[in-house]
Amino acid sequence: MKKIMLTVAMLALALSAQPVAAAGGSVFGTQSTAVALGQGNANGAITLGLADITSFVGTFDYGMSKFTTVRMKLGFADANNSDMAISLGGEIRWQVWSVASSMAGRGNKNRKADLTRKANQKPFDLSIGIMTEYLSFDNDFILGGVQNKSSVSIFQFGGFLLGSHSFVTSGGKMITPYARFNVRMENTNFSVNSVKNSSSDIEIGFNSGVSYQFTNTMNIYGEFQMDGNDGLFIGVDFKVM
Repeated sequence: MKKIMLTVAMLALALSAQPVAAAGGSVFGTQSTAVALGQGNANGAITLGLADITSFVGTFDYGMSKFTTVRMKLGFADANNSDMAISLGGEIRWQVWSVASSMAGRGNKNRKADLTRKANQKPFDLSIGIMTEYLSFDNDFILGGVQNKSSVSIFQFGGFLLGSHSFVTSGGKMITPYARFNVRMENTNFSVNSVKNSSSDIEIGFNSGVSYQFTNTMNIYGEFQMDGNDGLFIGVDFKVM
């Protein structure tokens, strides 16, 4: 009984020393509008996360079809004074609403066609998608004068809605506010000296930001994330192909 109580106490104290394990959330942010890249196009991106977990990540987007975009993600994070955490992720999103396509035919003089255009016009670009992320790190801590080893891994899988709308500035640049809402399953595995514990929960998250067209091939992003990992994400993406 004493051994069980000691093990429980070690798990509780170590977990309290690692709030990231309870927080979870993405270390990547959104850093994307809802507009698909288009078939054969590719973008690379670099992002700095100034959140509960400080992170530096890179992403690669590729247009699988006109409205389908896949993303691969790799991140390095400082998970509360632990060893450097490594995070991997991926997502696929489909653009289901397009302001641009709904505006096609604006100059059509046929009244019936114009009324149809107005009825079908979408208020903003919208994509739906699925996402997965994995975060893992190790840490050493002292409890009762004894050195202990702990490890944490967090696996996430879920879906999201991503909406955006672009506006043209007086200088001819594009500025695009965007927001993403996600619902996901988050599984956390935590172990201290080979004694393991795990939990699974349904979590939700929200991101909101702005993209600014710096050049024809480069965009700058800034966003706030309200998730298990709350904070500011800033980044830049650039056309690769």
